[in-house]
Parts: sequence; structure tokens; C-alpha cells
Amino acid sequence: MRTYGIYKIKETYQDFVLGRERLLYDLLSADGSDTHLNEVRYLCDRLEIGAIENAIMKQLGKNFHTIDRGDMKYTLTHPLKGTIDVGFSSHALHATCHGSRMLDLDLFVALSSAEDRYFAVMDESSEWGWLKPIRTSDHVLSAGCLLAQ
Repeated sequence: MRTYGIYKIKETYQDFVLGRERLLYDLLSADGSDTHLNEVRYLCDRLEIGAIENAIMKQLGKNFHTIDRGDMKYTLTHPLKGTIDVGFSSHALHATCHGSRMLDLDLFVALSSAEDRYFAVMDESSEWGWLKPIRTSDHVLSAGCLLAQ
């Protein structure tokens, strides 16, 4: 079982966060505490649940045989891969994957098709990262400058 908190970083702060992902992980992994709630609200957009539901249904609906919908909760079941439980809070999507790691990839692809600013945190194993790699000309240039030195 793997549990993720997935956050949509505000576009304004996305460039600032690049290269500081470890600090973002430290902040988001403590999201449950009241001391960090204002910081999470400051850096992360409120989730557009309708857009997320559409992405989930469009991308995953055709491959998962069973989709149970509840009050802002989903359970998606694939006969070979396993089950994904999805729930929402104001600034985070909470997903629990039971089964193959391919479930995680399926969910990440579905979400990144809707938006490219999602950042995932899996606190149990201290893993974090962008669901979709970020490419900007500034970072390509600075990486090129580092290689030239």
C-alpha cells in the first residue's frame, strides 16, 4: 500500500520551487499540522475537483473495470493491477494505491494530462516529485552553463 498527497503548486511559485523540492517535500509532508497550513495555502492552489474528476474519468475510466463514486471519494479497481482510493481536501488529493506500482503511474498520467503543476509526496518512504517534468528555457540554459564550466 502506497499513500500519496498530491498538490497543485501555484503557477506564480513554480519557478521558485524548482531546485527546492526537498524543502517543498518537508513542508507538504507536515501538511496535517496546523502550523504549516497557511504555508500550504500560500504555495498551493485550491483543487478544482471537477477538472480532476474529468481527468480521472477520461483517462482511467476506460481501463478500470469498476469505479465507485462517493461523496468526494473514488475507488477504482483494475482486475490485474489492483485498487486506487482517491479522496480530496481543499488543497490536496489523497490517493492510496493497493497493488502494482502501475496504478501509481496510471493516476499520475491522468492527473498530469489535466495540469502540469502537480507535486506528489509519499511520506512513508520519503519520496516526492513532479508528476510531469517541468521544462523551461531558463533551466535548460542554466544547466548548459553548469556543464560548460
